[in-house]
Amino acid sequence: MTEKKIRVLLAKKKIDVHGRGSKLIARELRDAGMEVIYFRFGTVDDIVNAALQEDVDVIGISIMTSGHLKVAERLIPALKKNGMKDVMVIMGGVIPEVDFPKLKEMGIHEVFPPGLPGEAVAEYIKSHVGNVSLN
Repeated sequence: MTEKKIRVLLAKKKIDVHGRGSKLIARELRDAGMEVIYFRFGTVDDIVNAALQEDVDVIGISIMTSGHLKVAERLIPALKKNGMKDVMVIMGGVIPEVDFPKLKEMGIHEVFPPGLPGEAVAEYIKSHVGNVSLN
């Protein structure tokens, strides 16, 4: 019997041309045995629809151009509305550390700063997936 792979939707804004970090994270997650769906989104509804269609365990948002609070503010309620309360939501990129507590208060499970080794993200996901809920 084979173990189900963790499915991660790794999303970044279409206007965000800086993709190196998210591509490195995607490779690290794949190397850690996860299935990664790399997705460039335009709206929060795009993320929710893709997450529903792909039946993901984790949504990872890469933000390099600001707007992280607005994305979280819209994403978490949209996931709840669509019955996706058990999906882990993480963010990374150029996000001011002062906003980390606010994002977590909004329902983001973890925020990762730039330069963090991808294996740290993979380990976080492996140790927490299946044990999260959007309050």
